[in-house]
Amino acid sequence: MTNQPGGREAALAAGARLIARGGVLDDQLDGLAAGACAMTGATSAVVYLFDGDSGILVAAGSAGLGEHAMPPSEPLTVGSGADGDPAARAVRGRHSEIVAITADMTSALAGRSGGILAMGIVPLVTEDATGSQEVQGLLVAGLPTMPDDPAATLADLDAIGDLAAAAVRSARLEQALVERSDWYDRVAHTDPLTGLANRRTFDRMLELELARAGRQGSPVSVALFDIDGLAAISAGLGADVGDDILRRVAATLADSVRLVDTVARYGGDEFVVLAPGSAGRAVAQRVVDAVAHLDLANGAGSITLSAGVVRFPDDGANAEELLTAAGEALSAAKATAPGTISGRS
Repeated sequence: MTNQPGGREAALAAGARLIARGGVLDDQLDGLAAGACAMTGATSAVVYLFDGDSGILVAAGSAGLGEHAMPPSEPLTVGSGADGDPAARAVRGRHSEIVAITADMTSALAGRSGGILAMGIVPLVTEDATGSQEVQGLLVAGLPTMPDDPAATLADLDAIGDLAAAAVRSARLEQALVERSDWYDRVAHTDPLTGLANRRTFDRMLELELARAGRQGSPVSVALFDIDGLAAISAGLGADVGDDILRRVAATLADSVRLVDTVARYGGDEFVVLAPGSAGRAVAQRVVDAVAHLDLANGAGSITLSAGVVRFPDDGANAEELLTAAGEALSAAKATAPGTISGRS
């Protein structure tokens, strides 16, 4: 078998275009696998992603496998064959080679059947500015026979491997940026202790909901809750007990409201629910009842919530007026008795 004239330049150019255009990683790796076949005369090629923590290879792109293509959900463990397993050598030693098919290769490595007598195995290696290297995956090309010029075939596979490594690293960096952005977004919009929306997020949601209700002429309810006696519990049993109560109440609130409602920590020992429509009183009663049934440890016993319920537009024409009215209703509830709900029925 010889390398196909002209195929090398065309395949590398096509691979470079795939990387430059971005898109779905699996599609890029499928194209690079096809390029490996075009450059070397391989009948099949598979690109695996490598998880260094678990030592797992997962097929992410392929060409020429047809019905024998591996499902992405079937991972391979590096070195599951004998000590001389070339897949393990490639990943651990960052060493490319062309080998004859033997029975002691990594179990289920794609390309071991269907007339494939040799395999080109290339680690996908990236390197940073300090010279530190990282294996991103593995390129495996199934060859119908040992090539006439193994060095040239291996050079072609290395070139495709470099492109595949760049594609994988780019995709992983992009995913890391997305996850970091999501983390910053969660931090900016959630309360770190309870995981509920924070006051800033609630204020924004309230403005949006009031604008919608104003356009549609529909009511909006706001229920403001306070944990009765939490300051005394924290002083007597410790701040950790108080924090645990806040988390338990927050979880109960989230489980007790409707999907359309917004739950937030309003500040200190106060929570708030934004409920489209006129069902604010019913929502508040459901929350108060659920919290009253909480089984608290650490000697805290049972706790109660007081609540003030108001409704737009009857109790306020804008967010500021509505929240002021909710605060007044909550104060009236607390002045009556623990566990009282005051305000709109």
